[in-house]
Amino acid sequence: MILASGMFAAVCLPAFASEVQSGELSVKSVQGNATCSRDDSTWAPLVPGMVLGKGAELKTGPDATADLEFEYSGTVIRLRPDSVLELARMDEVVAGENVITDTRLNLKAGSLIGSQRKLAKPSTFAITTPNGSATIRGTEYLVTSAGVVTCFRGEVAFNSSRPGSPTSAEVPAGFSFNPATGQVAATASANLLSSSHDMQAVRGNSDKLGTGGDGFNRDYCDGDHGHDHDVSPHKGHHHDHDHDHDDHNDHNHGDDHGGDYGDNHH
Repeated sequence: MILASGMFAAVCLPAFASEVQSGELSVKSVQGNATCSRDDSTWAPLVPGMVLGKGAELKTGPDATADLEFEYSGTVIRLRPDSVLELARMDEVVAGENVITDTRLNLKAGSLIGSQRKLAKPSTFAITTPNGSATIRGTEYLVTSAGVVTCFRGEVAFNSSRPGSPTSAEVPAGFSFNPATGQVAATASANLLSSSHDMQAVRGNSDKLGTGGDGFNRDYCDGDHGHDHDVSPHKGHHHDHDHDHDDHNDHNHGDDHGGDYGDNHH
Protein backbone atom coordinates (compact mmCIF):
# COMPACT_ATOMS: atom_id res chain seq x y z
CA MET A 1 0.00 0.00 0.00
CA ILE A 2 1.29 3.45 -0.83
CA LEU A 3 1.86 5.54 2.27
CA ALA A 4 0.64 9.10 2.55
CA SER A 5 3.56 11.48 2.35
CA GLY A 6 3.04 12.67 5.89
CA MET A 7 3.47 9.14 7.21
CA PHE A 8 6.80 8.41 5.53
CA ALA A 9 9.13 9.84 8.13
CA ALA A 10 7.19 8.50 11.10
CA VAL A 11 6.77 4.99 9.75
CA CYS A 12 9.91 4.41 7.69
CA LEU A 13 12.68 6.56 9.05
CA PRO A 14 11.93 7.61 12.64
CA ALA A 15 15.58 8.14 13.58
CA PHE A 16 16.19 11.09 11.26
CA ALA A 17 14.72 14.52 10.78
CA SER A 18 12.77 14.41 7.53
CA GLU A 19 11.74 16.88 4.90
CA VAL A 20 8.97 16.40 2.34
CA GLN A 21 9.65 17.89 -1.07
CA SER A 22 7.60 17.97 -4.25
CA GLY A 23 9.01 16.16 -7.26
CA GLU A 24 8.78 17.55 -10.77
CA LEU A 25 7.88 16.24 -14.21
CA SER A 26 9.83 17.50 -17.23
CA VAL A 27 8.36 17.48 -20.73
CA LYS A 28 11.05 16.13 -23.05
CA SER A 29 9.20 16.11 -26.40
CA VAL A 30 5.70 16.47 -27.84
CA GLN A 31 4.36 15.20 -31.14
CA GLY A 32 1.00 16.60 -32.25
CA ASN A 33 -1.48 18.57 -30.20
CA ALA A 34 -1.17 18.24 -26.41
CA THR A 35 -2.23 20.54 -23.59
CA CYS A 36 -1.83 20.90 -19.83
CA SER A 37 -3.54 22.59 -16.92
CA ARG A 38 -2.23 23.56 -13.50
CA ASP A 39 -5.60 24.61 -12.11
CA ASP A 40 -8.05 22.20 -13.79
CA SER A 41 -9.65 25.07 -15.70
CA THR A 42 -7.07 26.93 -17.79
CA TRP A 43 -5.39 24.92 -20.52
CA ALA A 44 -2.18 25.77 -22.38
CA PRO A 45 -0.11 23.99 -25.04
CA LEU A 46 2.22 21.32 -23.69
CA VAL A 47 5.71 22.10 -24.98
CA PRO A 48 9.21 20.63 -24.54
CA GLY A 49 11.09 22.09 -21.60
CA MET A 50 7.97 22.66 -19.52
CA VAL A 51 8.18 21.60 -15.86
CA LEU A 52 5.03 20.52 -14.02
CA GLY A 53 4.31 19.68 -10.41
CA LYS A 54 1.73 17.82 -8.37
CA GLY A 55 -1.87 18.48 -9.36
CA ALA A 56 -1.22 19.26 -13.01
CA GLU A 57 -3.16 17.45 -15.73
CA LEU A 58 -2.04 16.57 -19.26
CA LYS A 59 -4.06 15.75 -22.38
CA THR A 60 -2.99 14.41 -25.76
CA GLY A 61 -4.97 14.72 -28.99
CA PRO A 62 -5.93 11.92 -31.40
CA ASP A 63 -2.50 11.74 -33.05
CA ALA A 64 -0.35 13.13 -30.26
CA THR A 65 2.25 11.72 -27.89
CA ALA A 66 4.17 13.34 -25.04
CA ASP A 67 7.47 12.05 -23.64
CA LEU A 68 7.78 12.80 -19.94
CA GLU A 69 10.53 12.39 -17.36
CA PHE A 70 10.39 12.07 -13.56
CA GLU A 71 14.07 12.58 -12.79
CA TYR A 72 13.58 12.32 -9.02
CA SER A 73 12.40 8.70 -9.34
CA GLY A 74 14.30 7.63 -12.47
CA THR A 75 11.11 7.22 -14.51
CA VAL A 76 10.23 7.98 -18.12
CA ILE A 77 6.86 7.55 -19.79
CA ARG A 78 5.20 8.21 -23.12
CA LEU A 79 1.63 9.45 -22.90
CA ARG A 80 -0.13 8.07 -25.96
CA PRO A 81 -2.90 9.54 -28.17
CA ASP A 82 -6.29 10.48 -26.67
CA SER A 83 -5.01 10.26 -23.11
CA VAL A 84 -5.61 12.24 -19.92
CA LEU A 85 -3.11 12.01 -17.06
CA GLU A 86 -3.24 13.68 -13.64
CA LEU A 87 -0.11 14.07 -11.51
CA ALA A 88 -1.83 13.09 -8.30
CA ARG A 89 1.20 12.66 -6.01
CA MET A 90 4.90 13.39 -6.54
CA ASP A 91 6.59 13.35 -3.14
CA GLU A 92 10.17 13.00 -1.99
CA VAL A 93 10.91 12.45 1.67
CA VAL A 94 14.47 13.36 2.63
CA ALA A 95 15.66 11.82 5.89
CA GLY A 96 19.36 12.14 6.54
CA GLU A 97 21.13 10.58 3.56
CA ASN A 98 18.04 8.60 2.55
CA VAL A 99 15.51 9.68 -0.06
CA ILE A 100 12.14 7.96 -0.46
CA THR A 101 9.90 8.74 -3.41
CA ASP A 102 6.13 8.33 -3.53
CA THR A 103 4.51 8.84 -6.93
CA ARG A 104 0.90 8.27 -7.99
CA LEU A 105 -0.40 9.05 -11.46
CA ASN A 106 -4.10 9.03 -12.29
CA LEU A 107 -4.67 7.79 -15.85
CA LYS A 108 -8.19 9.01 -16.58
CA ALA A 109 -8.26 8.11 -20.28
CA GLY A 110 -6.09 6.51 -22.93
CA SER A 111 -2.80 4.73 -22.26
CA LEU A 112 0.85 5.18 -21.43
CA ILE A 113 4.06 3.23 -21.82
CA GLY A 114 6.79 3.57 -19.23
CA SER A 115 10.17 2.47 -17.98
CA GLN A 116 10.72 2.52 -14.23
CA ARG A 117 14.10 1.89 -12.67
CA LYS A 118 13.84 -0.35 -9.65
CA LEU A 119 13.54 1.92 -6.64
CA ALA A 120 15.11 1.32 -3.28
CA LYS A 121 12.39 0.20 -0.87
CA PRO A 122 10.06 1.57 0.39
CA SER A 123 9.79 3.99 -2.54
CA THR A 124 6.69 3.47 -4.68
CA PHE A 125 5.37 4.32 -8.13
CA ALA A 126 1.72 3.59 -8.92
CA ILE A 127 -0.70 4.32 -11.75
CA THR A 128 -4.39 4.41 -10.92
CA THR A 129 -7.13 3.97 -13.51
CA PRO A 130 -10.93 4.04 -13.30
CA ASN A 131 -10.74 0.25 -12.96
CA GLY A 132 -7.85 -0.31 -10.59
CA SER A 133 -4.26 0.45 -9.70
CA ALA A 134 -0.92 -0.77 -11.08
CA THR A 135 2.17 -0.83 -8.87
CA ILE A 136 5.35 -0.54 -10.90
CA ARG A 137 8.33 -2.54 -9.60
CA GLY A 138 11.24 -1.70 -11.84
CA THR A 139 9.61 -2.49 -15.10
CA GLU A 140 8.80 -1.72 -18.70
CA TYR A 141 5.05 -1.68 -19.07
CA LEU A 142 1.85 -0.52 -20.77
CA VAL A 143 -1.17 0.59 -18.75
CA THR A 144 -4.53 1.63 -20.20
CA SER A 145 -7.40 3.46 -18.53
CA ALA A 146 -9.57 0.41 -19.25
CA GLY A 147 -7.41 -1.54 -16.78
CA VAL A 148 -5.32 -3.55 -19.24
CA VAL A 149 -1.74 -4.04 -18.06
CA THR A 150 1.01 -5.43 -20.29
CA CYS A 151 4.49 -6.08 -18.88
CA PHE A 152 7.51 -6.14 -21.20
CA ARG A 153 10.23 -6.56 -18.57
CA GLY A 154 10.15 -7.04 -14.82
CA GLU A 155 6.77 -7.38 -13.12
CA VAL A 156 3.69 -5.25 -12.44
CA ALA A 157 1.16 -5.79 -9.65
CA PHE A 158 -2.40 -4.82 -10.54
CA ASN A 159 -5.45 -4.54 -8.31
CA SER A 160 -8.67 -4.40 -10.30
CA SER A 161 -11.60 -2.56 -8.72
CA ARG A 162 -14.35 -3.51 -11.15
CA PRO A 163 -17.69 -3.76 -9.29
CA GLY A 164 -18.51 -7.34 -8.37
CA SER A 165 -15.16 -8.72 -9.53
CA PRO A 166 -12.20 -7.27 -7.63
CA THR A 167 -8.98 -9.00 -8.69
CA SER A 168 -5.35 -8.88 -7.65
CA ALA A 169 -2.85 -10.03 -10.24
CA GLU A 170 0.89 -10.29 -10.74
CA VAL A 171 1.77 -9.58 -14.37
CA PRO A 172 5.22 -10.90 -15.37
CA ALA A 173 7.21 -10.03 -18.49
CA GLY A 174 5.55 -11.19 -21.69
CA PHE A 175 2.08 -11.33 -20.12
CA SER A 176 -0.99 -9.10 -19.95
CA PHE A 177 -3.87 -8.66 -17.55
CA ASN A 178 -7.25 -8.59 -19.29
CA PRO A 179 -9.89 -6.82 -17.14
CA ALA A 180 -12.71 -8.36 -19.16
CA THR A 181 -11.76 -11.86 -18.00
CA GLY A 182 -9.79 -11.04 -14.86
CA GLN A 183 -7.03 -13.31 -16.15
CA VAL A 184 -3.32 -12.97 -16.88
CA ALA A 185 -2.27 -14.52 -20.19
CA ALA A 186 0.70 -14.49 -22.55
CA THR A 187 0.68 -11.40 -24.77
CA ALA A 188 0.19 -12.19 -28.45
CA SER A 189 3.14 -11.39 -30.72
CA ALA A 190 1.02 -9.08 -32.87
CA ASN A 191 0.10 -7.05 -29.80
CA LEU A 192 3.73 -6.87 -28.70
CA LEU A 193 4.76 -5.54 -32.08
CA SER A 194 2.01 -2.95 -32.29
CA SER A 195 3.68 -0.66 -29.73
CA SER A 196 7.32 -1.38 -30.48
CA HIS A 197 7.92 2.16 -31.79
CA ASP A 198 6.64 3.76 -28.59
CA MET A 199 8.56 1.28 -26.43
CA GLN A 200 11.83 1.98 -28.22
CA ALA A 201 11.32 5.73 -27.76
CA VAL A 202 10.79 5.20 -24.03
CA ARG A 203 13.91 3.03 -23.78
CA GLY A 204 15.97 5.67 -25.54
CA ASN A 205 14.76 8.33 -23.11
CA SER A 206 15.48 6.04 -20.17
CA ASP A 207 19.04 5.52 -21.35
CA LYS A 208 19.49 9.29 -21.64
CA LEU A 209 18.19 9.81 -18.11
CA GLY A 210 20.91 7.51 -16.79
CA THR A 211 20.49 8.25 -13.06
CA GLY A 212 21.84 6.04 -10.30
CA GLY A 213 24.44 3.95 -12.10
CA ASP A 214 23.66 1.23 -14.63
CA GLY A 215 20.17 1.60 -16.01
CA PHE A 216 17.47 -1.03 -15.94
CA ASN A 217 17.57 -1.35 -19.72
CA ARG A 218 21.34 -1.71 -20.09
CA ASP A 219 21.97 -4.13 -17.26
CA TYR A 220 18.82 -6.15 -17.13
CA CYS A 221 20.57 -9.48 -16.61
CA ASP A 222 22.84 -8.41 -13.79
CA GLY A 223 24.41 -11.82 -13.27
CA ASP A 224 24.27 -11.72 -9.48
CA HIS A 225 22.28 -14.92 -9.15
CA GLY A 226 19.08 -13.47 -7.83
CA HIS A 227 20.38 -10.56 -5.81
CA ASP A 228 18.49 -7.69 -7.35
CA HIS A 229 20.04 -4.27 -7.76
CA ASP A 230 17.69 -1.68 -6.32
CA VAL A 231 18.54 1.55 -8.11
CA SER A 232 17.79 4.81 -6.38
CA PRO A 233 18.33 8.06 -8.29
CA HIS A 234 19.94 9.46 -5.17
CA LYS A 235 21.76 6.54 -3.59
CA GLY A 236 22.97 4.42 -6.53
CA HIS A 237 22.82 0.63 -6.19
CA HIS A 238 21.11 -1.05 -3.26
CA HIS A 239 21.27 -4.82 -3.02
CA ASP A 240 17.97 -6.52 -2.29
CA HIS A 241 18.10 -10.20 -1.43
CA ASP A 242 14.37 -10.85 -1.36
CA HIS A 243 14.45 -12.71 -4.67
CA ASP A 244 11.87 -10.59 -6.42
CA HIS A 245 10.87 -11.71 -9.88
CA ASP A 246 11.84 -8.44 -11.50
CA ASP A 247 15.16 -9.59 -12.94
CA HIS A 248 14.20 -13.11 -13.93
CA ASN A 249 11.06 -13.00 -15.99
CA ASP A 250 12.57 -11.83 -19.28
CA HIS A 251 16.11 -12.08 -20.56
CA ASN A 252 15.43 -10.93 -24.10
CA HIS A 253 17.11 -7.81 -25.43
CA GLY A 254 15.57 -7.56 -28.90
CA ASP A 255 13.79 -4.60 -30.37
CA ASP A 256 10.41 -6.30 -30.52
CA HIS A 257 9.48 -5.84 -26.87
CA GLY A 258 6.74 -3.38 -27.55
CA GLY A 259 3.14 -4.20 -26.82
CA ASP A 260 -0.35 -2.85 -26.92
CA TYR A 261 -2.63 -5.55 -25.74
CA GLY A 262 -4.87 -2.78 -24.45
CA ASP A 263 -5.70 -1.11 -27.74
CA ASN A 264 -7.78 -4.09 -28.72
CA HIS A 265 -9.75 -4.06 -25.49
CA HIS A 266 -11.06 -0.50 -25.05
